[in-house]
Amino acid sequence: MLPHAGAPRLLVPVGNPAAAARAMLRFSAALSTGDTVKRIGVSALLRGRAAAAFPDRITVSERVGSMRDYLSGVFGEPVDFSLGLGTARVNRKPVLQVFDAKGRSLAFVKIGGTSVTEALVRREAESLQRLAAADLPAEIEVPQLVHLGTWQGATVVAMTALETSFLQRPKRQFDVPVPEMRHFAEAFDEGTRPLTESPLWDQMLTVQKSLASSDVRSRLGDALNQLRLASEGHPLPLGGWHGDWTPWNMSRRRGRLQLWDWERFETGVPVGLDRCHYGVNAITHSEGFTQASVLRGLELAEVPEEPGSDEHLVAATYLAAITCRYLEGAESELGAAIEDRSRVVLDTLCTWLGMPAQARHG
Repeated sequence: MLPHAGAPRLLVPVGNPAAAARAMLRFSAALSTGDTVKRIGVSALLRGRAAAAFPDRITVSERVGSMRDYLSGVFGEPVDFSLGLGTARVNRKPVLQVFDAKGRSLAFVKIGGTSVTEALVRREAESLQRLAAADLPAEIEVPQLVHLGTWQGATVVAMTALETSFLQRPKRQFDVPVPEMRHFAEAFDEGTRPLTESPLWDQMLTVQKSLASSDVRSRLGDALNQLRLASEGHPLPLGGWHGDWTPWNMSRRRGRLQLWDWERFETGVPVGLDRCHYGVNAITHSEGFTQASVLRGLELAEVPEEPGSDEHLVAATYLAAITCRYLEGAESELGAAIEDRSRVVLDTLCTWLGMPAQARHG
């Protein structure tokens, strides 16, 4: 257990030191220089003397039909894997990195098991299939789907492991890759249409009507109505978006952007949503999640605050979409972890739309 049993973040196989070492060598654009150096150092310790350096462990009894047995069948050879331990939230799921006997990385595997994670895992498999068939920009690299199956009633998705580089410049995580985002969105061009004629609009209305809290349902309904009025006479180009394009879901290597975690990929959305999401998450991850930091995130994405422009309307659409995502998640199992965040984005949406205080507070 790394770093130790008191705060486990990663489980690595003791019997395969090369695999344990390789599990640490995953680098995203969000890592600081110190974090990168730490990962390289821990990797060296795991390869040389894992038992002495990290004595805390969990012993697992092997049996026929185990996850390792299942994955060995998928890859046609004996395998080991590491297991990342995320924070408790509604979309948390087992994420494994699979290795061969020599410690070479074969794939990443995600496993469903709950109603929420089953939907997300299957959606990622569908997204990877669509990405494989698309004419993606040359500067973007994505995983390839390797396997889609079921283990003990849970959906299992395996995808190729992107070879990330430790040569990330931490300050560049605040450089929003707007050209690459635009090229990606345009790879799924669906023409120009009013927002209210897009699939995203229908999705947001469905979420709004499904919310259990009458106060929140009413406030979001008012905001969506204001967004509808603001969108009149402003048709927008529609394309695709990653749905969670953040510094920690991205890496830079050899002049290309590597992107993973495709659970939220959608098409038929206004071009520019990824730009807003990246800016907001880069700032809120650094400063905390407040209305002021969300607005600074939109500023980082170079979105003008003055109403009337297409960019302002796209940002309003982004805030509405992410508000629906968070409010829906807040009412599900383990949703308490994002309840405060959902209220912040709802308030920010109302502010961005210029709604009066009484409308913002029901």
